Amino acid sequence: MGSAEVGRLWNFRLGLHGEYFSTNKMLIESSDYTNGGDTNTRFQGALTFGLTPLKFMEIFGAVLASGNKNTRCLVAQNQQSPCVSEANRTDPDIIKAFGDFIIGTKLAYALPGGLSIGGQLGLRFMSSVGGLTFSGDSTSVWIDALASWNFQALEPKLPLRAHLSLGMYFDNSYSAPEYPAGTSLYSRYVSAFAYGLGKDRFRLALGLDAPVADLGDWFSVRPMVEYHFEYITGDGDTNFDSYGPKCTASPTVTCRNNRTQMWMTMGLQAQVAHSLTLMLGLDVELEAVGYPYGPPLAPWNFLFGASYPLDSVPRVVTRKIPVEKVVAAPTKEGIVAGRLVSTVGTPVEGAVVGVTGRAHSRVLAESDGTFRSVPLEAGLVELLVTAPNFENVTARIEVMAGQTANVAITMTPRAPAAKIAGRVTEDSGKPVVAVVRLAGPQIAEAKTDDAGNLSLAVQPGQYALRVEADQYLSREMSVEVTGGVDTPLNVTMHSRPAVPGVAFKDGKITLRQPISFKAKGNKLTAEFASGATRVLDELVDLLINHPEIRQIRIETHTDNSLPPAKAQELTNQQAQTIADYLSKQGVPKDQVTVEGMGSTKPRAPNLGKAGKVKNRRVEIVVAQ
Repeated sequence: MGSAEVGRLWNFRLGLHGEYFSTNKMLIESSDYTNGGDTNTRFQGALTFGLTPLKFMEIFGAVLASGNKNTRCLVAQNQQSPCVSEANRTDPDIIKAFGDFIIGTKLAYALPGGLSIGGQLGLRFMSSVGGLTFSGDSTSVWIDALASWNFQALEPKLPLRAHLSLGMYFDNSYSAPEYPAGTSLYSRYVSAFAYGLGKDRFRLALGLDAPVADLGDWFSVRPMVEYHFEYITGDGDTNFDSYGPKCTASPTVTCRNNRTQMWMTMGLQAQVAHSLTLMLGLDVELEAVGYPYGPPLAPWNFLFGASYPLDSVPRVVTRKIPVEKVVAAPTKEGIVAGRLVSTVGTPVEGAVVGVTGRAHSRVLAESDGTFRSVPLEAGLVELLVTAPNFENVTARIEVMAGQTANVAITMTPRAPAAKIAGRVTEDSGKPVVAVVRLAGPQIAEAKTDDAGNLSLAVQPGQYALRVEADQYLSREMSVEVTGGVDTPLNVTMHSRPAVPGVAFKDGKITLRQPISFKAKGNKLTAEFASGATRVLDELVDLLINHPEIRQIRIETHTDNSLPPAKAQELTNQQAQTIADYLSKQGVPKDQVTVEGMGSTKPRAPNLGKAGKVKNRRVEIVVAQ
């Protein structure tokens, strides 16, 4: 069964696998034949491969071959040679199938707690019966959801893993053979088994394996057990309708009409000789499907195989090499070693451990919180331990000459003074993955998660905050963070337009899209018209990304529809409306000056509506 895991990155694996079984009266049981039925032997083989091009993705495939021998001799002819079978038999004693090809891909993702999930999609191209090409109509597809749980990631660690596979197999293999008219039911049934034909089915598999520790140099084993269940969803073969629940057509045949089949797999994998893996296993049938829904399972099936991985990227192997012991002269120095943990017992990584009054004595704690000092002169020393987000700790230790003094030090986390928490979304409410940068009492940076959520611990104070995301206009604002409480921060990002409405070139800002105001009836206002704020958002983004623009001047113009005094008053209001909006978007007030120009500088003659519209305009001037 498949598991929710893939191999090492760029690991290429080759394998040879086989199956074998032999039994009597499995497919046909009748007193008309020698030994009371048929004798069937099957051998199957596969050349398999796997490649991991991404750390979460695996590509797999196989080329299949099989040979099946089915002998059934009529009792009346059992002393004759060659054997004589039933009338209308079309299947040969030996059926060989070569060249079936499997290709598929698997994705897997590891979650905390040893759990991993994934899925796989596969295709089986079946070779034509009696031909050298693939049979397109008989191509089958399957898709499975996978989950694995590694109990070695828990405490206490257990050498055990559990696996679940759930999916559908859309089987078109029955389209491959073509049976001549009058073909016996026995020939149909035996050839279906020999070619591995089947119906659409739902599949469920549960598995356990136990990765046992190495038993010696280059040798480890892994026992496993699996349970498989399948339910046939496809239509039954109407040729076997007579083998229904009543079995009126052939009373000597044990009737089966169920859609379910089950089996157990028990096996053992052993890794020997570096990376060579050997496998042995056994399938045991628990229940087989009825005659209309495909050939039965073999009562037992012996499995064996071998595989070998090839690393495209070399691995570094660390080996222990014995060295001659050197007896050093007695020393007057000792070592201090220990472990740093927080008050909740978790290791403190990256803490600095030094000795007060001793230069060049500082060392860093490892990821598990352990540390080991430089050699220290015997006597009483004072350790000073510092770590980000923890209170400083001092500890006095007695150092003994030629010995290691062990110490355990508990560090108290420094509670964050304040926190900014919120969400970054776009206009529609969809989350945005963005980078948030703060400048103020401390410099901080954080990235929102996939849901757009943000949580950042900072010191209290006034901060300038900038939000940036791919394909979105940048935002900048001022945030006051108060100690002891969470400061909410909810930011709406606007998509960056395909054609910019604002441009900056040669020291000049050009508005390619106008900043317009509403008109109520024939009266002009200082209220933004539709689309004006989108242009201003682009202007904010431009100012954020061009720090060389230290100051701008907003100049607003109108036509001669109003008396000069009224026109001046209107443009003053319009310029201030723009400045107020920019201030709300985080542009510093001292970076913007305003100037209403009234109707004193028309761009075109105030003749007709077109001329007046051209004179109602906003210009952004780079002042410094």
